[in-house]
Amino acid sequence: MSSKNLLWRKWEGIEAGRVVLIDAVRGRSWTVRSLSDESMRFAEYLLSYATGERIAFRLPNGPEWLVLFLALQRAGLAAVPLDGGLPAEGCVETARRLGARAVYLDGEFHALGKARPPFKKYGCVKVTSGSDGLPNAVECRAEHLIADGEQIIATMKIRPGDRNLAAIPLGHSYGLGNLVMPLLLQGTAMVCAAEYVPRQLVEWIGRYGVTVFPAVPALFRVLAALPPGPQLAPLRTAISAGAVLSPDVARAFFERYGVKIHNFYGSSETGGICYDRTGSASLSGRSVGKPLEGVSISLLKGRIQVKSGAVAKSGGQWLLNDGGEWNRRGELVLLGRLGQSANIGGKKVHPLEVGRMLRSLSGVTDAAVWIQQGRGRHFLAAGVETTLSRAKMERALADRLPAWQMPKCYFLAKKLPRTARGKLDLAALRVRMEGQKG
Repeated sequence: MSSKNLLWRKWEGIEAGRVVLIDAVRGRSWTVRSLSDESMRFAEYLLSYATGERIAFRLPNGPEWLVLFLALQRAGLAAVPLDGGLPAEGCVETARRLGARAVYLDGEFHALGKARPPFKKYGCVKVTSGSDGLPNAVECRAEHLIADGEQIIATMKIRPGDRNLAAIPLGHSYGLGNLVMPLLLQGTAMVCAAEYVPRQLVEWIGRYGVTVFPAVPALFRVLAALPPGPQLAPLRTAISAGAVLSPDVARAFFERYGVKIHNFYGSSETGGICYDRTGSASLSGRSVGKPLEGVSISLLKGRIQVKSGAVAKSGGQWLLNDGGEWNRRGELVLLGRLGQSANIGGKKVHPLEVGRMLRSLSGVTDAAVWIQQGRGRHFLAAGVETTLSRAKMERALADRLPAWQMPKCYFLAKKLPRTARGKLDLAALRVRMEGQKG
């Protein structure tokens, strides 16, 4: 079956009168029919493009995001969702780099001239940062997105009658798999807002009957620290992805709300990979759970290789730069990014192992470790998100690591800088560490 219009045809199979989107701020709701009707306002403009051409857009979570995404699927075009926080100039530059024919900004389409040849099989281009920090394209056919959605739905037991709280960006791989696909494939409604403060999320969960909440560790940490107040009924499932979830945060959230957070691991190239089905692994920090239904994992010299229908690469498999190992329960333990090591005192040190040990300490919610050089020697530097003093943290770490593996330089803060995707911003962290020295 051709990919052209495949997501649109899936969407047309949902009951037209079903409410699938709620604006949390205004309380307004949209049905399948109303979103479909709204998508027609883009139809005439999109007719001027050839099947498979890329159209980039920057929109916040909300009805217009879904309307344009649906219009692009109906027209057989490749949607390129850009980060909502990217300035207009950056959007244009990124869209050109990714080969888009046009970019939609602030209610208008802007032609970009020469573009890459159409990819007639692609329904969406995920935008992800490469090793050089520049945006890279992960070209997904509709079949990849559908497989990812179906695997997530089956493993996480997301039902048509559930309501998702859309706090993560719809256009990121996480948002596409956990929010957009359940809506398009089975009509699972989402509650969203272009902007919010964390306290509002607690209120909206109760007001709109939210049952599933995918978010990032940094947001769960803030919610866990809120003063006593409303609980999260009727929330059934809280999901954490995008960065490492500290067991301290998972336990604090559980103590505050009585809801376990389920670790979820995936990538833009593969979609969802592993899931902690019970939430108990997240409380102890022991793993990211077991492979999703339909996903198989093998370890090649410690590197994680994923095979599934959601892998947007030839052959349906992808070798990640992440290291991993299996524990006795058959769960995947992430060891971090591979490829970096240093000889310190004649012994090989892997920063990812030291970072994992730091994150396992009580009182540490996140950490990043990297190699630096000074006076002709290598040493380890670490940024640590913690409330502990350096002395107390180092004493705890010394119980787990030999002296030659201990970092020599630290930047400690209650809250470390993060990217829009919720990951630690390593570039900003290094700048802050340099400023600390000054």
